[in-house]
Amino acid sequence: MTTVAIISFGYLHGPEPTARVRFDLRHQFKDPHLRPELRCLTARDAPVREAVMRTDGILPLVHAIAATVDAYLAGPRQDEPLTVALGYAGGL
Repeated sequence: MTTVAIISFGYLHGPEPTARVRFDLRHQFKDPHLRPELRCLTARDAPVREAVMRTDGILPLVHAIAATVDAYLAGPRQDEPLTVALGYAGGL
């Protein structure tokens, strides 16, 4: 079975990580960091996750990312780990 690693990174925090699949999500939803009450929180905090998941169009995007992962996993090199990187402006 192939190992799938999903990592997040901030474009403002340095170079992009090495990954076979990378998604630039900077323009797909509003950065929760722009809301003062969420600024000191991270994606590990429920209010941040809820704010992201309430963004218009985010659920179809999540499904598209999952479909992309499925397509890679169905390919001929299933024994190699698959790293998926999700890039945001500043958040991690």
